[in-house]
Amino acid sequence: MSEELVMPRLSDTMEEGTIGRWLVREGDSFSEGDVLAEIETDKATMEFQAYDAGTVLRILVGDGESAALGAPIAIGGDQGEQVDGAAPADPVAEEAAEDEAPPVTSEQPVEAAAAPPAPPAPRPASNGSATGAALRVSPIARRMADDAGIDLSGMAGRGSGPEGRIVKADVERLIAGGGAPKASPAAPAGQPEPAQGDEVRELTPMLKAVAARMAQSKATVPHFYVESEIDMTRALELRAELNGGLAASGGKISVNDLIVRACALALLEHPQAHRSFVDGRHVYHAHANVGIAVALDDGLIVPVVVSADTKSVREISSETRDLAGRAREGNLKQREIEGGTFTVSNMGMFDVANFEAIINPPESAILAVGATVPRPVVADGDITIRQIMRVTLSCDHRACSGADGAKLLQTVKRLLQSPSLLLV
Repeated sequence: MSEELVMPRLSDTMEEGTIGRWLVREGDSFSEGDVLAEIETDKATMEFQAYDAGTVLRILVGDGESAALGAPIAIGGDQGEQVDGAAPADPVAEEAAEDEAPPVTSEQPVEAAAAPPAPPAPRPASNGSATGAALRVSPIARRMADDAGIDLSGMAGRGSGPEGRIVKADVERLIAGGGAPKASPAAPAGQPEPAQGDEVRELTPMLKAVAARMAQSKATVPHFYVESEIDMTRALELRAELNGGLAASGGKISVNDLIVRACALALLEHPQAHRSFVDGRHVYHAHANVGIAVALDDGLIVPVVVSADTKSVREISSETRDLAGRAREGNLKQREIEGGTFTVSNMGMFDVANFEAIINPPESAILAVGATVPRPVVADGDITIRQIMRVTLSCDHRACSGADGAKLLQTVKRLLQSPSLLLV
C-alpha cells in the first residue's frame, strides 16, 4: 500500500529542506536504513534514510527543489503498484509518455508554455521563486533545459504537467521561442531594482538560517565586547616543539587547537561566564562544548568539539581536523553541529587584525581571534620583539557581567602565555 514520504526534521531550527540529490530513481526498491536522498537543511547536508522497505513509486520534489517540513517529497509502496492520478513509477515510461506529446514547431508561440490550465492548489513546497510556486521539472525536461542553457526558474508553477510541472513539451516550446528570460525577483520597497547584468541568486537553506539567526542575535541579544592582546611567543614555541615530535605520526597541532583548549579550561574556571540565558533563566553548563567556525565556499558552519575541557590538545587537534574536513564536504551529522556552549571564530589566517563576532544563541559568548604578528614590546625594561595576537570576546550581558567576561578573557590569556598549563 502506497504512502507518502515526507520532508523529515533534520535540524532543531529546520522549517524547510532542499533535495540536494536523490540517490534512488522512480521504480527502485529500497530496504530499511537505505539512504534515499541527501537533503540540505539550514545547517548541513543530511542523509534521508528509509524507515521501511519498499519501492519508489513517485518522486514529488526533485533535485534542487525545496519543501516545507512534513510536506510530501515522494511516494513509496509495493513494486508495480499504481499511484492514483499519476503515471506508472517508471522513468522510461514517463519519458516515453512525454515523447507522445504533440510536436512543437517554431510557429507555436512561447507563451503557450506560460498559460497552462489552472493548476490545483500548490503543495506546501517552495524553491523560493518570485512567484512563490514550487519549481517542478520532469527528469527529461530538466536535462533538455540544462543542455540548452535555459533557466527554468521563471517557469515555477507554470508548466503544462500536473500541478504546474514543467515537462518535455514545455521546454521544446521554450527552445523554439529562443529560451526563457531569467526570473528576477522584485526588489523590496525602497530598494533599487537589480541593474542590468546583475545576477540574483536565492539563498541556500544554510545562508537563510545564518542571516535569520544573526539578525535575531544582534536585535535581541545585548552584546558587549572585551578586547585584549595575548603574547603568543611561548605558545608558538610549544606548538613547534609538539609538531616536531608528532611529525613521524602525521599529527599536527594548530594555533587554534591551543586556543580551543585554553577557552575550554577557562570556561570551567568561570561558570558565571559559561551559562546561557534561556527563557528568563540561567543554564549553567557542565562541560565546555566549543564550536569552531568553519568558512565554506558559500556560507559558514560551526561544528562542535564536545566536552573539549576533557580532551588533550592532540585529541582536540584530531577531532577539529576531522570536523572541518567533513564540514567542507557537507558530511557532518546533525549531532556534530548542535549543543555548543561557546564558539571560537579565528580569522587570523586571513590577515585580519581584529574583529567583533556575533553571538550564536543560546551560547552567551564567542571569541574573535585575529592574526598573530611580530611587534616590539617592552619587557623587563627592554624593547623586544614578541608574537602578539589580538582577541575580542563578545558576551551576552543577560548571562554574564562585564567583570565576568573580563575574568574569562584574563584566564584565556594566562593559559596561552603559560602554554605548558594546557598540557596538564
